[in-house]
Amino acid sequence: MLGTVNNLYNNRIVVLPADRKKFLLPFVHLCYDHDSPFKIKGPKFFAELLYMAVDFKKSNDSDESLIVEEIDYEIQRLKRTLLDD
Repeated sequence: MLGTVNNLYNNRIVVLPADRKKFLLPFVHLCYDHDSPFKIKGPKFFAELLYMAVDFKKSNDSDESLIVEEIDYEIQRLKRTLLDD
C-alpha cells in the first residue's frame, strides 16, 4: 500500500493555475451537491487526496505547489463563487 501511495505522489499530475478551477469543479460538486454520495465528506478530505495525486502549481513559472490547506481553501472558494454564498 505504501508503495502505491509513494508511486502516486511521485507521478503526480501537474495542474497550472489557469486550469485549477476546471480541475477542481467536479470535487466541489462531490462535496456540496445534495445528491452526491460524498456530501458527508468535506473539502479537506478531497484536498488531502488531491495533494497526493495532483501537483497544483502556485504560478506558471514557479516550482512551488499548493499545500493541503491551500487546496482546501480553493475548493471552498470555488464553492462560494458558484453558489454565491
